[in-house]
Amino acid sequence: MAFLNNNIVNVALPKIMANFGATVDQIEWVITAYMIAFAISMPATSWLREVFGLKKLFIASLIFFCFGSVLCGMAWNKDSLIAFRVLQALGAGSSIPTGLTLVAEAFPPQERGVALGIWAIGNMMAPAIGPFLGGYLADEISWRAIFYITLPVGAATILGAFLILSSTKELGLARRFDFIGFVSFSIFLAALLVAFSQGQREGWDSDYILFCFSLSLLGLVSFIASGLLVKDPIIDLRLFVNHNFMMTSIINFVRAMAAFGSMFLIPLFLQNLLDYKALQTGIILLPTAVSVAIVSPFSGLISDRIGPRIPLASGVFLLAFSLYLYKDISFSSDYWFLFWPQVIRGVGIGLINAPLMSTALNSTRQEQTSIASGLFTVIMQVGGAFGVAMLGTILQRREFFHYAHYLQQISDAFSPSTSRVLLTMQELLLRYGYGPTEVLAKGKSLLALWVHRQATVAAFQDAFVFAALFIAIGIVPAMLIRKAQFPTRGRVGPVD
Repeated sequence: MAFLNNNIVNVALPKIMANFGATVDQIEWVITAYMIAFAISMPATSWLREVFGLKKLFIASLIFFCFGSVLCGMAWNKDSLIAFRVLQALGAGSSIPTGLTLVAEAFPPQERGVALGIWAIGNMMAPAIGPFLGGYLADEISWRAIFYITLPVGAATILGAFLILSSTKELGLARRFDFIGFVSFSIFLAALLVAFSQGQREGWDSDYILFCFSLSLLGLVSFIASGLLVKDPIIDLRLFVNHNFMMTSIINFVRAMAAFGSMFLIPLFLQNLLDYKALQTGIILLPTAVSVAIVSPFSGLISDRIGPRIPLASGVFLLAFSLYLYKDISFSSDYWFLFWPQVIRGVGIGLINAPLMSTALNSTRQEQTSIASGLFTVIMQVGGAFGVAMLGTILQRREFFHYAHYLQQISDAFSPSTSRVLLTMQELLLRYGYGPTEVLAKGKSLLALWVHRQATVAAFQDAFVFAALFIAIGIVPAMLIRKAQFPTRGRVGPVD
């Protein structure tokens, strides 16, 4: 439900805008504020765990999330909704790394693959079922229902946590909170995510976006300096010296870029060009969620038996291949053309999830598990935001390129292709009752519209190919992962 709330709101934004009389610029903060609060809450979970313990922190995170969801459903204007989304995201952002840490510490390293494979079903199914569930609830009930749907699940999870989880033994006295590191890391993440989410609309070279990138860079430099000078930093930068953690972080980033980026492209194509409704779009995306749910536990078992290298490399390849198959997407693409790449995509993501997380967590000491899980989720969030921003920019620029190219081709009125298209359009117009004097002008107008739509389709094709090439980079770090060595508590420094 925490990951689901990242994207379930998207399809309901038009209804929320109409309800509150908000503009596009204003309503986008419903998404952006959640994304920022979601990301910056994660680094603090390791310190909070040391203060309160995993069980108390997990339950508190769920209560925050559910309470924020109720308030979102009761929001009376756009500003109150944005504020309550921040509260909801603070709970969601803390619950994910805490839940991941609970699973990692409940199983020995040799069994984490299967356990994390089951855990990963939720976070990868959420983006696939979000448009389907959000569209259904917004159309058939109310946009407020997309927030209330979290309550029964949250209540059941809180009850289960009280009854099942035991109070875990803590690792000792809590460290002093690294306030400078937390603030600088939050500034870095917040400014970067704002730039990614609004760069395409504002213009990547606009003063606003350049200021966001500059502020982000300043926050990053301050965070690194603090991490090197402070005795107990909010995030231990030595994790990136760890070979396996570094390789899995690279794979995690490109995986998120491709997964979230494609989840941005596919609904956009289906709804804007093929006129699919949100519910129909959700049905098209459903095979991905089913494939992920089936494959993830088995990929964890395979990883536990033979190591992560083969399932990771295979998963990255299948994910890249599934996106490459959409290089021929068009107005005539039928259900089965759209269906099979979704199945392959789900299998690829399912093969990646469990080996990726188990390898990352198995390469760290027990006391670093909470920090590593939070950082891993932050990397995924940033990778997803980067993927959406990059693919959105590529989509726009390639559309301009193809439009200019097609206009140049049809500028020659005597070319065979132009003559055939104009003749076909004129015949259709005559058939629908237009007079001979109107046919020529209408034909040119329809031709311009047709050129624009074809340029848009070609831009989508290019964007899918780019996403495939980007994720394919992950094959290299997947093959460079070393055989796992399971660290024990008390060893000094990161372990390869």
